[in-house]
Amino acid sequence: MKKIIVAFLLGFCVFICDAQADPASAPAWFNVLYAGSASFDADKSAGTLENRLDGHFFLPLQTLYLRAELLERNLLPLDGFAVENLNWGVGLYHKMTGSRLLYGTLDEWGLSMRIRNPWVRSAPFVERHQPTGSDLKQEFSETKEPKAALFLASPVIDFLNGESSASGFTSATLDGGLNPAFFGGAEVHFTRKMSVRVEGFWTGKNLPPRAASGWFSEKSALPERAFHMFAMAFLWTSPWSSVSSDWAFSETVVFGRGVYGNIGVRIGKKPWLFSFAVDGAGDRFVGSDGSVPGQNARIAGKIEWYGKRSSLFRVSTSIRSSGMGDLFEADCDARAVFTESRFERSSTGVYCRFPAQAKLPVRITRISLSADRNVAEGEKPQDAYKGEIGVQWWKLRSSFSCALTGIAGDNSSPYPVSEQWRLDSTRIAGNATYSMGMFRFGISVGYTTSVKAEKVDASFSAAVQEERSRFAVKIATDEFPGAWEFTLSGRFEL
Repeated sequence: MKKIIVAFLLGFCVFICDAQADPASAPAWFNVLYAGSASFDADKSAGTLENRLDGHFFLPLQTLYLRAELLERNLLPLDGFAVENLNWGVGLYHKMTGSRLLYGTLDEWGLSMRIRNPWVRSAPFVERHQPTGSDLKQEFSETKEPKAALFLASPVIDFLNGESSASGFTSATLDGGLNPAFFGGAEVHFTRKMSVRVEGFWTGKNLPPRAASGWFSEKSALPERAFHMFAMAFLWTSPWSSVSSDWAFSETVVFGRGVYGNIGVRIGKKPWLFSFAVDGAGDRFVGSDGSVPGQNARIAGKIEWYGKRSSLFRVSTSIRSSGMGDLFEADCDARAVFTESRFERSSTGVYCRFPAQAKLPVRITRISLSADRNVAEGEKPQDAYKGEIGVQWWKLRSSFSCALTGIAGDNSSPYPVSEQWRLDSTRIAGNATYSMGMFRFGISVGYTTSVKAEKVDASFSAAVQEERSRFAVKIATDEFPGAWEFTLSGRFEL
């Protein structure tokens, strides 16, 4: 373990010395980044070592550049290096258009991700509809398999004397089983603040067989079956109103056809914005990764007010119903669905960020409140409340929070209405950070109590950061005063 720590610190010293050199003397045709961390317990008997090496190599004229990345994670103490502990990737990029050819473990976003499992993501408001894309993943993943991806984008074409512009893009992806996914679209800017974007997506593969988990399993066994999906997206933005929508249609042999759709609307102009979103899926819908997210319908809304000096006030709420997912089935009876269904989940929040006041030595920076309810079938409603306040004391930034979870009595309301409420757990926490030049210090303490146990967690961190380098030390425990974990991390760029 001592050798690992010494090697980590030695690497930091080498990189930090090079970073201090005159940037003008560094070659302009390459850029190399190293980031790594070593975590271990007080006995040095267990831990994790992670490393990331990312290099950019610019080709002549610097319109194209090559990228190579290596991600590694090993358990401590080290017992050799295995292939399964490595992620690697390479890419060829075109700077002007953003076109790229990639192979490796990829991060993906946009339409293909929004239709993968919508219920683990927030409500599909207009601003959540970013265009589809992918790039090399920057963190090690044990579950993601490497893929090959080609993304091509056209140059921006100006027309109407340069007041308007248009561009197109397309991509193709192949996973390890040579299963394809194709995507394409176009975007037109009529003015600087008015545009429309249209996208299309298709994928297909053979899903592996699924075995029943037990004699009385709700999920029956399924053989290997062919699956394909088509999806499309639309986004219209303008100064006073914006509209977005995604629709996905899946067809799986033996399982059947399914639909997922969402619509988002935003009305108003800063300082006032009013947003509304609704989405839903039937029980036969299969996501872009081949998983079945389950039927649900969700309705969400929020009101935002933007003030001076980055101040913001926001109120948001969303409710979900598994029964109303039947509305997205071809043979549904809408009247019966509305009569027999109820909303089982809700999430509501209030957030206030106060104006920045540099002249005030002590001030409240933000306040947030949230309340959630989950009414699982056959169980009592499970409620969660959380409040947080941020306070700045000169250069010391701090926040304090309190969270309560509990079980309520029989109540059909999707919102947390107190009725025969029983406390299950309580958590009180606080943290503070202080910056002094290139140094940054942080501390956090939390106390959690429940009907089963209680515990105290704490952490302390210190970091030194410059323009092209950062080194940090963190000490943390989930069960104070024992079970301490130590982490050394660094990020250095040449």
